[in-house]
Amino acid sequence: MTLVHWHEPTHRPTEPPPDLAADTHRSRIALERILADPHDGEAWTLLSAYYDEAADGWDTWVRTQPWYLAPVQAGLGHAKPARTVLEVSCGSGQATPLLDAYARLVLATDASRVMLADAPRTLRHTHYALVDVRRLPLRTGSIDLIVGLNAVPHVDEFARVLAPRGQLLWCTSFGAGTPLYIEVERFVHLMGPDWRADAGRAGHGEWLLLTRVR
Repeated sequence: MTLVHWHEPTHRPTEPPPDLAADTHRSRIALERILADPHDGEAWTLLSAYYDEAADGWDTWVRTQPWYLAPVQAGLGHAKPARTVLEVSCGSGQATPLLDAYARLVLATDASRVMLADAPRTLRHTHYALVDVRRLPLRTGSIDLIVGLNAVPHVDEFARVLAPRGQLLWCTSFGAGTPLYIEVERFVHLMGPDWRADAGRAGHGEWLLLTRVR
């Protein structure tokens, strides 16, 4: 069993996180179905449809959340330098500028065409693509770092495209209050024994950095 090394919390807010009714949220229900059966096509479709609907006003709402990106900032501080970064479930690109400053090549992907349409197009190292995380259009072992913020995983594809000693940074903006939330220890278990796990809390959220060890 992979043990998780928890780091000291950072970016400590004084205000409470938003109440997003995460336990009964449409996207949490769909996520749990996907975790139970990654081949549940209806659940994937429902999830994509929800974020198509939510795209209008998404950026405006995120700007009201000053700690939204804190877990990504904290997690990147523990990651190794990376030349190639894959961002999954990038949405309208809130975290993408951080990754663009971190690596020489960033592929920012999402299954929602509507969300992608609002992503920033002035980033120097970033390319956007409409991509289903179940079928990543990438060579085996070609990615140094995968990043997901409030994202949906596909364990087999992540393991396939990551390079030897590659890393996976998985973040949630509001911890268990995030609709798309997987408990850190549960995510580590899903990924299997071939990883070293570091984690921490930042702002209202959590980050998990998995490093491939074999």
